[in-house]
Amino acid sequence: MKLKTELLQELSNLFVQDLRSSQYYQQLSAEERNALERGLAREASRGGRPLVPGAHPDDLESVRSEAEGQLGIQLPPELLAVLESVDGFSENGVTLYGADQDPEHDQAYGASIVAENVCLWASMPELAEKYLFLGDSDLWYFAWEIESDRYAALSRSTLKPVHYFESIDGMINDMLSQALRIPQASGPVNEFKPPF
Repeated sequence: MKLKTELLQELSNLFVQDLRSSQYYQQLSAEERNALERGLAREASRGGRPLVPGAHPDDLESVRSEAEGQLGIQLPPELLAVLESVDGFSENGVTLYGADQDPEHDQAYGASIVAENVCLWASMPELAEKYLFLGDSDLWYFAWEIESDRYAALSRSTLKPVHYFESIDGMINDMLSQALRIPQASGPVNEFKPPF
């Protein structure tokens, strides 16, 4: 399964629409609004997704290094590839944690993988070094099960896996569908695959 770039584009379109209807945007001067619109158009013309950037290469190296230093784990290459396409998002109660961002790259926002895992591992020591948490929603934690090298949705109430995804791309596609409120034929609750 591949990451569905059309879902990322839909998320970008939603963010741009939300921006344009925001009080912040309405209070910009005509000159500031035009400059912002030119920037959005420039990003789109370069093939980018405005307001849904991929991680800067320096941020990818930083998060890789921080994960090794603070968490003692090597991030899977497929996670770094996802972050290269989408450096986190938060919409409709669904969050994908991003790389530990360098504010000089002008992309710093949202929860970061390393910081979130430091906090979650401290508050749930029974899951420390067992799962790398990659995101969350109102009902689920989305995580990489380190020992089995599988991607799972964990119930927030029981902290047990309720679904294993075929790949990280399948997990991110599911998260995007939930964030965009796109009905799924199946999802984390309906497709539990026991680990045995």
